[in-house]
Amino acid sequence: MGAIHTRRGDTIGWEENRTATGSGKTAWGVRTKPYFEPAETGMMLRVVEYAPQWIVEAHSHAARELVYILDGEVSIGEERFGPGDAIQIEPNTVYGPLQAGPQGVRFILMFTGAPGMKSA
Repeated sequence: MGAIHTRRGDTIGWEENRTATGSGKTAWGVRTKPYFEPAETGMMLRVVEYAPQWIVEAHSHAARELVYILDGEVSIGEERFGPGDAIQIEPNTVYGPLQAGPQGVRFILMFTGAPGMKSA
């Protein structure tokens, strides 16, 4: 028999995954709200935010990846994406660098399995 898994956004806190230190302060660069994890549901679902102008170097993941841009914009290489754009990335595809726009970017990220990040 199937199951329904639910999460309420107001009960999930932000996790600051990458930070930068400047002017004596530490600020987040990338933060995520983890809704589902592969061990539980076979998929990973997160809301992700990059701070304004934040750069993530080229990399790949071992799993298929889906991205849906909610707010702001991000460049992947020379191509810019904004609200309403969707990106599907095949496993082991090297992509990047990614650079958030001047207002940052917020997007939904889903992996159809465990992501397993690899640097390019």
